[in-house]
Amino acid sequence: MLHSNNLLKYKRMKTIINKFFLVSAVVMALTACSDFLDKEPLSQGTEAIVFKTPEHFEQAANALYNVIGWKNLDDKPSYDDIMDRGTDISGLGSNGGGSAPEENWSWDKPYSHIRTCNILLEKAEAYDGSQSDIAQSVGTAYFFRAWQHFYLLQHFGGVPISDHVLTVSDGVLQAPRNSRYEVAAFIMSDLREAVKHLPKETEIPEGSKGKVSKEAAKSFLARVLLYEATWEKYVPAINYDLDGDGTSQGAGTAKPEGYPSITDMLTEAKQMSKEVIEEAESGTYKLWTECDSLSYYYLFNIDDKGGNIPNFKSVGKSTNKEFIFYKKYDYDLNRGGINLSHSVMVGAATGMSAQFGESFLCRNGLPIRISYTGSMSDAQNNPEFEGYATFIGEYRNRDYRFVGCTFLPDRVSYSSRTEDGRQRTDANQPYPTPVFPKDNDHYDPTDPVYSSSCAVFHPTIRNNSTMGGYSSRKYLIEGANRPDNTESADFPLIRLAEVHCIYAEATCELNNGNISDEDLNFSINKNRARAGVAPLTNALIANVWDAGYWDHATGKTICKKMNMLDEIRRERACELFGEGFRMDDLKRWGIAHINLTGRKLGRHVLRTAYETEKANDATYFGEPCYYPEKYPLLYGLYEGSDPNDPDYGRSIATLAGNLLYTQRDYLDPIPRQQIRLNPQLTQNPGW
Repeated sequence: MLHSNNLLKYKRMKTIINKFFLVSAVVMALTACSDFLDKEPLSQGTEAIVFKTPEHFEQAANALYNVIGWKNLDDKPSYDDIMDRGTDISGLGSNGGGSAPEENWSWDKPYSHIRTCNILLEKAEAYDGSQSDIAQSVGTAYFFRAWQHFYLLQHFGGVPISDHVLTVSDGVLQAPRNSRYEVAAFIMSDLREAVKHLPKETEIPEGSKGKVSKEAAKSFLARVLLYEATWEKYVPAINYDLDGDGTSQGAGTAKPEGYPSITDMLTEAKQMSKEVIEEAESGTYKLWTECDSLSYYYLFNIDDKGGNIPNFKSVGKSTNKEFIFYKKYDYDLNRGGINLSHSVMVGAATGMSAQFGESFLCRNGLPIRISYTGSMSDAQNNPEFEGYATFIGEYRNRDYRFVGCTFLPDRVSYSSRTEDGRQRTDANQPYPTPVFPKDNDHYDPTDPVYSSSCAVFHPTIRNNSTMGGYSSRKYLIEGANRPDNTESADFPLIRLAEVHCIYAEATCELNNGNISDEDLNFSINKNRARAGVAPLTNALIANVWDAGYWDHATGKTICKKMNMLDEIRRERACELFGEGFRMDDLKRWGIAHINLTGRKLGRHVLRTAYETEKANDATYFGEPCYYPEKYPLLYGLYEGSDPNDPDYGRSIATLAGNLLYTQRDYLDPIPRQQIRLNPQLTQNPGW
């Protein structure tokens, strides 16, 4: 395996960074809180800065945090990337096609930030004082240099490695790309250096919380190792050469000396995640459970300033020990600068596909439809699943994460006035059904909770409104109305729950699809416990078929025998929905070109509440929720071969002809401008 002592080999590795990246590397504002937020960064991240004291290095390191959070590297709200828009779990309208762009900030911006890291690292080598005094700053620079290179790897595969501060006359500016394997090894090496230099979370003073820790570096290393191991295991089977020869196309297949095997990477991913979980068990981290059955929902909007404590327990950020690495916002010092809650409310952020919504388990740990023979003819509803006769029925006895990520029908979901909102205190508790007023006829004028400003979500089916399946409310502040662009909840970049998922997946991959109950209890069963779902055990799924399994290859619901790898992947999708993982997960599992193509179906319509309930919103008040005579569906309904077809009566969300995703789309194209600047840069295959 390649360890940190091989880092010097990379100092001589072929490296490219074109002149565009060398113009500037301005150090921007700080991004954490309290004392950390109060400290000013150095004004310029250039060689002209004199790094004379540990404080100078600390200020430069603090500036590196500016490039994480709700805004992308182009300093724009990153709803699409973070909230999984355009994937199989958020709903698809169209995709694929197109040609290589002239420019792309996804290529340009990371190199500017990498350059800032390299400046700090080179200044550290020349520092006359004690290296231990600047170790944390050095570790931070290694961490963020790896963070930016990993972003490039995920988007482009092999890219130019930038391991030192380049000048416009640097001879490597006209060299070829590094292979993905060289880039992956470089990232791993940087993260091992970060682990070596960074302090443990328990060693970081309270006023500096939000800074990257040793456990954060281990967690990120585990993420990288799992990503690359599974990419190298599964992507070759898509029958498309994404590496190329490195001469006419692609970045080639060169591997540095000591490059780890797939087994090596999975083993280290398991070990790194194990060490973080063990640290959590000592009390350093823990899953956030302060709000009982609604903990998962409230986890993502914890705030405690500006008169806004958006949970019924009135608990703030100090109670949250689940976030291992996060963007720390503060209402007074560093607001989020986005309008997320309002964007979610009007559907501008993301939705949840029907297939994904139906994949959330019942409380007994099994799917909503099951079979014990593998035949659809004897498939039956899970005894805990109440079906679709009422809008609220499918939510009862389900995974609390399904409740926490979607708008529940027949319940108060949002109020335009804080005094009119009633926060829910129990994921299982239904509310009386208030309605939007018609001609000022309030549902109950004696109860201000059900006044005219209360809205209850009754899903309606019209035009193409079924594309997303379910409306998402993840990150939405319930019962509060912050002014635009002032939301200040911290944004998680690495959570303990993800580390549980990494451990379980790496373990299962190492053991050919098997995992012990002990390892499950050590990892993802902790996530399931918070979600109110029974523990996953080998006995639970033995001889059980998921009779509601959506098969993307055939475009229909089938019976599929339950297995551990599928369940671990299901758990990962349910836990990490809307956090930016899904597209890369589909790619590394080698199924993106399958899951992102073909006709997709939406919600069940016929023989459901859509045919019996009336709309209760201000625009369509009193009209049938399904009203095809007035609002025909864009693509109609799927009627199947007969009413016994499990997909009978579902809306058609999108047609196969709209989804053009192919194997070449696993990697983004190199911007054409970059190839003109350096003809040695070869384009990715298929572009």
